[in-house]
Amino acid sequence: MFNPDLLPLWLRFFLGMVAFWVVFLTIVFRLEKRTVSPYGNLESTPSFADPTGYAARWVADALQAGFVLLGWAGDVRGSVYQCSYALLVSGDRTTFMVISVGTIMKIPMQGTWLHTPAMDGRSFNTTDKQAGVQIDLSGNWTNQLAIVSRFSQLLQKHRDWLQSLNVLPRGFTPNREFAEFKELRDQHFRSMERVGLIRFTDASATQFYYTFPGAAKTATWSYLVGVIRGLSQGSFPRSA
Repeated sequence: MFNPDLLPLWLRFFLGMVAFWVVFLTIVFRLEKRTVSPYGNLESTPSFADPTGYAARWVADALQAGFVLLGWAGDVRGSVYQCSYALLVSGDRTTFMVISVGTIMKIPMQGTWLHTPAMDGRSFNTTDKQAGVQIDLSGNWTNQLAIVSRFSQLLQKHRDWLQSLNVLPRGFTPNREFAEFKELRDQHFRSMERVGLIRFTDASATQFYYTFPGAAKTATWSYLVGVIRGLSQGSFPRSA
């Protein structure tokens, strides 16, 4: 019979830490009520100041790369989430961009996501921050973590990744980009519901909880992917 006492002390400590975080994250995933779309109405300016200058730099770089700024959206989840989101779309309308800045429970947050929907109904997104990775075990969304310091690098990594996967992009309709992006999120969470990962709180399907199996599976995979990507600087696994 296997005796754990025979394992080296460092390995027992490591496995204990993994078990602790997986259990802790499973509880958090299971108990936290989440919102399908945190974005409020579009405005011309951000709701909160960004003393880091992150959003201003990345918006300017995106505009230079041919993206169009649709506007800024506040976070509708309450006063704890003092976040502003810059929403942009690429010149060819195949990629929707979200830049988030602000604080959550007074903890500074910033990050960028590039979303490209595919003709087959799936969606592919690249983010520059590990905290922004969204694991979807239903297979509807696939993500890439690209730890970079400039928007041009993030965009190039996103395009190279899509090309390596032979993704055929499905463009957004002019003047309906924001509405279609929210529909994209709706489809994403509907896909997760169909395979039993989440359950919506009511018929409007605007908020949800993870089921216990969904929380356990998602928390475990999210933690392991995060650790491996942290050790590999985001290079492995490239897609998750």
